[in-house]
Amino acid sequence: MKELRKNYPNIESIYVIVMIVFFSIVYLTIITLMFTLLYDGYLAFFTNKQGTEFQLYSGIIGVILLVGMIWAFFPEKKNGLVLTKKDAPKIFQLVEKAVAKTKIHQINNIRLIPGSSIAVTGLFNKELLIGIASLRHITEKDFEAILYHEIGHFAAKDTKIGRILGIYFETIEKQYISSLNFLRYCPHLYIAFIGLPSLIITWLLLHLFSFLYAPYSKFKEYKADEFAVDNTNPKQFANALGNYCAYTHAHDTIMSQIIIELLKENKKLNNVYATMTSNWTNENAEAAMSAVLGAEERFRDSHPSLRNRLNNLHITKVEENKGDPLNSVIHNFEKFEERLSDDYTIRVGINMGLLDRKTKKLNPA
Repeated sequence: MKELRKNYPNIESIYVIVMIVFFSIVYLTIITLMFTLLYDGYLAFFTNKQGTEFQLYSGIIGVILLVGMIWAFFPEKKNGLVLTKKDAPKIFQLVEKAVAKTKIHQINNIRLIPGSSIAVTGLFNKELLIGIASLRHITEKDFEAILYHEIGHFAAKDTKIGRILGIYFETIEKQYISSLNFLRYCPHLYIAFIGLPSLIITWLLLHLFSFLYAPYSKFKEYKADEFAVDNTNPKQFANALGNYCAYTHAHDTIMSQIIIELLKENKKLNNVYATMTSNWTNENAEAAMSAVLGAEERFRDSHPSLRNRLNNLHITKVEENKGDPLNSVIHNFEKFEERLSDDYTIRVGINMGLLDRKTKKLNPA
């Protein structure tokens, strides 16, 4: 993989251009189809009084696509809490050091979010997203190594390209959800089946997007790994990556089980993240590491498998980067956890069908 990136430096640019051109054509085709169906169905039926029943049905498909497209233009509310330097001076110090070393533009916000993932986002406004659960276990050396990987995405302008492609994906995704909701909630089965064509088309386009995007995404992950290694060292980054992947895997598995049991028993904890600490035993840690090292990579995965990423760095063993977890350097850390506790619980509850999708806040136990 590393040799491929060295031998074909333009493959990435060509692939990106092809994807953007292709999905631009798809996007314009959907818009054209949508307005054609709307015109044919509604203007012809109601204005000219010459429409047929078929035209009315085609107009309904146009409405479904229009709802999805309009919905995609309304940005979802950002989750999480923006950190200030007063809250976490050590984290800001590490970020500022990394920004200065790599000479990228300043990161505008550091945001604590529900869950355990660490990521970056932003077309113009750069944000570093830190899953609050990870801070109970990630050390300073781990965080520094993962941080350079994420900055590698900024340096390669991945977030800008990702945002452009994201517009296409979000539109198709919202149109798919609109089609699915029409089929699910329409009171008349006969009319509900009118939405099947848009459901099938958008489902196929979603899978096509994933199929085309996956190789590019993996390519960028390998490059970000190498960027991190260039700014730390292979062993430090490999250790950080392995332990981070193991913990996020365990967190997403164990935490979900804890939340499901709590919701089934109609109980609520003020700080659901704190419960993970008592469940993070050596046995669980070893099982999680075995799981992520043994996971097979699928073609449509957005990230390479941990095993392939370590092989790319010529690392065969993951050890620990010794040190205290970073939660100790954030003032009133548990207060932040408590404020994000409901968000994560609600998300898991909705995904498991235990909470209504309209749930915004949990009642005290």
